[in-house]
Amino acid sequence: MIVKCDERGRIYLPKSVREKLGKGFYLVEMKSGIHLIPVPDDPVKTLEEIGKKLPEKSLKELKKDIRKQAMEELK
Repeated sequence: MIVKCDERGRIYLPKSVREKLGKGFYLVEMKSGIHLIPVPDDPVKTLEEIGKKLPEKSLKELKKDIRKQAMEELK
């Protein structure tokens, strides 16, 4: 699917995409381009569910792993 910006920088997302993913997105700029990540209906609940799936590691270990993965994704 190809989308274009208008003169004000707005991007039109087709109705099918909005219906499937919602109307709110986080915009993440990466070397490879931009990524739109849908904002969950209840972000706190979503984070709690993600937290339950995390391995038994210290916060320091988790931060180190996150930074390592982020750096790999930027390459």
